[in-house]
Amino acid sequence: MSGKTGSTVDDTEKRPAKPRVTKLLISLLAGLVGVQSDKNRISDFSSGSIWPFIIGGILFTVLFVFSLIGLVHLLAP
Repeated sequence: MSGKTGSTVDDTEKRPAKPRVTKLLISLLAGLVGVQSDKNRISDFSSGSIWPFIIGGILFTVLFVFSLIGLVHLLAP
């Protein structure tokens, strides 16, 4: 017997799926707050490319900074 348990596709041939936009946003928000679970972190890092997370993080940070600047200008006398 070959010792395989019914798997016809080799695990090395499986390509990781690209993260969806909603999953990307949830991961960015969870990472920002610091409550990302280990399971989700492993899923994020095994998704193939890190670029969507880098670009999303940069865009989110820029949006956050500009919203804080706008809020200060709105509330400051």
